[in-house]
Amino acid sequence: MSVLDRLEGHLRAQGLGDGDRLPPERSLAPALGVSRRALREALARLELQGRVWRGVGQGTWLGTRPGAPSAAASRAVAASHPLAIMEARLALEPALAALAALKATAEEIAAIARCAARGAETHDEVSWGHWDAGFHRAVAQASGNALLREAFAVIEACRARTEWGRLREVVATAALRRDAAQQHAAVADAIARRDTDAARQAMWIHLRTINRAIESAGAGSGQETPPATKPATPARGRNPRAATASPQTRRVP
Repeated sequence: MSVLDRLEGHLRAQGLGDGDRLPPERSLAPALGVSRRALREALARLELQGRVWRGVGQGTWLGTRPGAPSAAASRAVAASHPLAIMEARLALEPALAALAALKATAEEIAAIARCAARGAETHDEVSWGHWDAGFHRAVAQASGNALLREAFAVIEACRARTEWGRLREVVATAALRRDAAQQHAAVADAIARRDTDAARQAMWIHLRTINRAIESAGAGSGQETPPATKPATPARGRNPRAATASPQTRRVP
């Protein structure tokens, strides 16, 4: 069996499809039983066929390369820092979860549940990061709102920066991964039940857990900012479109 056949079979077995990020070469090559050089050659063939794309600092993704970000989006990526990224996620992703509860198809609900389940099965930071990103991407996809998905994509580009990757290695402890797995399951369950309030609340709780871990790690904000008040729990019963006005998070001085 060729390396390319092994790779394609592995991707199918993992349930990965367009829009999913491949595991890093250092973990994918041993899983296939091939050298990293042979793996790169197989990936290069897929890239020439337009079946994967690779970005500096972003990894390798299945599907066609998305359009180039706008100048404003590029500036946002360059200027962002971990706590600013979390503020944006807290403002956006609970709303995406609520919309997903309203609009997700059966296939999208299954994809969300699959990512949550696979993340819960992982035992290392790299695999967890892969399925964590896939989970949040699946929720965004299920929102059915192209404009909000574009906003999510900008935040994803910020998360792909090297600084964020190093920070994740610090905060993604085994205890946090266990908590995150339970929180992912709560989000997935609420979406499957079409409970918009529960989906919004569960996503907010999950992101606040990550935000607090970043604060505990002593991550700097990258810029001087005025102090913010501690956020209140989002009120139940709001229209999902109002969820984008989530309260600001507390920043580390």
